[in-house]
Amino acid sequence: MAHAFAHHMIVRQEHLNQYGNLFGGVVLREIDELAFIACMRAYPGRNFVTRAVQNAEFTAPAHLGDMLEFRFHVGQTGRTSVRVHVEMVVHDGRGGPPVQSFDGTVVMVCVDSHGVPAPLHA
Repeated sequence: MAHAFAHHMIVRQEHLNQYGNLFGGVVLREIDELAFIACMRAYPGRNFVTRAVQNAEFTAPAHLGDMLEFRFHVGQTGRTSVRVHVEMVVHDGRGGPPVQSFDGTVVMVCVDSHGVPAPLHA
């Protein structure tokens, strides 16, 4: 089972670090929430928690007014886990070419109402 979806957001002043670039923590928070949503869409009625962010690499900065495009692909699964591949592309608010800015994988674990890992397929 493979599911994909995209999400967009604009870089605002409150997203910037002391150097005027998009703060990486903002990206990680957004990715964590969106990976959760991707799993909820792929496995309705299941609960998920974040286990790990693997191979996370920031490769280009984003700046005020840039549009961020997050691409999610729900792919490889285990008995209780789901790997969500994430790419972030920066669309330059000043008209420059799009640039890939982030690549990584979020590992989500399906849990029951007590927070114990549970099978994806009942």
